[in-house]
Amino acid sequence: MVSHLKIYIFCFILFSLLAETGKAFADDDEEKVLSMMFGEDALVVTPTRYLKPLSQVPENIVVVTAKEIEEMNAHTLAEVLNMVTGLQVDVRLVYGNYSSVKVQGADFRHVKVAIDGVTINDLGNNFARIGDIPVQYIERIEIIKGPASSAWGSALSGVINVITKSVDYSVKAGGMLSVSYGEQDSGDYRGEASGKVGNVGYYLYGGKLTSGGFYRNTKLDARNFFAKAEVDISDRTNLMLELGLVDTKRGAGHDESYDIYINNDYRNVLSKLTLKSSIRKDIDLNLSIRYLRQDQDDTYAMGDDSNLLNQTDMIDKGYGTTGTLAWKGEGHTLVVGGEFDDMELESGVLSSGKEKLEKWALFTNDSIVFGRFSVSPGFRYDHTSTNGTFYSPSIGLTYMIAKDYNVKLFVTRGFTIPSLIDTYGVGVYYLPNPDLEVEKAWSYQVGLETKTLKYVWVGLYFFRHDVTDSVWSTYVPEQGKYYTSNNYDLRYQGFEVEFQTTPIYNFLLKGGYAFVDAKNLSTGTDVSGIGHHSCNVNLEYKKNRFTSVLNAHYIKWRDIYEIYNPSSSMIFNINSNIRLIKKGRFVMNTFFSVHNLFNSAQYYSETYKNEDRWVEGGIKIFY
Repeated sequence: MVSHLKIYIFCFILFSLLAETGKAFADDDEEKVLSMMFGEDALVVTPTRYLKPLSQVPENIVVVTAKEIEEMNAHTLAEVLNMVTGLQVDVRLVYGNYSSVKVQGADFRHVKVAIDGVTINDLGNNFARIGDIPVQYIERIEIIKGPASSAWGSALSGVINVITKSVDYSVKAGGMLSVSYGEQDSGDYRGEASGKVGNVGYYLYGGKLTSGGFYRNTKLDARNFFAKAEVDISDRTNLMLELGLVDTKRGAGHDESYDIYINNDYRNVLSKLTLKSSIRKDIDLNLSIRYLRQDQDDTYAMGDDSNLLNQTDMIDKGYGTTGTLAWKGEGHTLVVGGEFDDMELESGVLSSGKEKLEKWALFTNDSIVFGRFSVSPGFRYDHTSTNGTFYSPSIGLTYMIAKDYNVKLFVTRGFTIPSLIDTYGVGVYYLPNPDLEVEKAWSYQVGLETKTLKYVWVGLYFFRHDVTDSVWSTYVPEQGKYYTSNNYDLRYQGFEVEFQTTPIYNFLLKGGYAFVDAKNLSTGTDVSGIGHHSCNVNLEYKKNRFTSVLNAHYIKWRDIYEIYNPSSSMIFNINSNIRLIKKGRFVMNTFFSVHNLFNSAQYYSETYKNEDRWVEGGIKIFY
């Protein structure tokens, strides 16, 4: 109770200081007022699968830019998402980590994670490897909090869409080299290049993450590659090819109770070919073909690798295609589209050793503007070969009450397809249930964004997600295995507050607080394993050649069973960058970070405790 009170007092004092700061500088230059998140010029693609002004998006959406990621000195997507309000990341290991992410309390399997629209959730568990995605090739991350099924299908609690960097057409060859080194032989080595050769634009990235391990059996060796080639076929038509590779070997920890060593190998191949064409001035066509293969190998050994207890292999692979047609009329942006996926999972835990998931969908959405109003209806129909069909309607409204107030209303129906292991799993742990239905949810969201304090933008969001046919596993003592079924109805509800100031005396402050409550309506009990309270704060100082960011993260995990004994102290990190040289395009920076400044403990499970304070630093060269 005392720790909760400290967090509440901290957030209250912080917000009060922001308000007073806004008043104190109320007579300053108008041009210093923030370009707020609902600015008319900002465009996003994730809500409708087509460009849309952020001010007209009714969903609760967050955009994280490459600049913000660089200032964090982040290594992987997991580290970035850990600082986003409303997301709860179960951080396991230091970096290149084996982490999962929840959105507004719902389970990780309900969150769709995509790279340029290509879903990377595996077929076996609906798990997305956010700790294996390097940040260097990320241009921005668009995050929808709440069901996004009317545009994306199986996405009951949200979408995290990683959008990769664009080709730099301004030079023949330009790029970046970076080397960082830290305690326990942790290293991050990166290089990228971009430019234009003839009529072909290109972007290349290669990187390596290594660590000797901060705890027993936590060594890491991760190699990554990403490439993009783009060519203009005509003035109106563009063709782009993308290829991504991930190869990770890690020690995933050690269970001291039974002396069990856990190791994980992961390989990912992603490719996508996209054709974009402006058929007419007001009609855009987008066609893409994609291929994805993910290989996972988990081993459990007692004492050492020679005494193997269990091994789980999963290979999911397949192809898909997406097509959209967008019409931009007077006060309208109408999008119609379709998707098809043919995926297959090979694993020894499946009853037949191999199972397929075929799905197709048709979707449409519109953005209609009436003065200060915008209305966003949407509808999608999904058919799956494993768990039947589903339709997902949505309706959203934004209303700019005045220059500094934007109100959002959003109602939608979402779903998630059960994993293939939940449906067909056998072996040591599972009993199959081919009659599983999709998990369903109705969602209701209200938001208010304002900058009336002039120097402080504030967003306040309320949400309620009513989930039916939730998939839960129940232990069957007679057979010593788990049986998965559509057992319960759940309710996730709560609110979020986010804020950001304009730079004042070279300081900028931003952050947020999220409260999530989850009830099992079928049993009347609380849901365990959610981030009940969380708070993020970033204090940035920037002057001339020096930038430093102090960030703080707090999360209070709810563990009603008292099995995992989570710890909920606030973690502080300092990330600093200094520009050493700047001559034309050539820039050299040095950077350093101090992680977990006060040696605090913050983890969901004692098996995966967070690291103590550690330091790293390095050099970046831009050319």
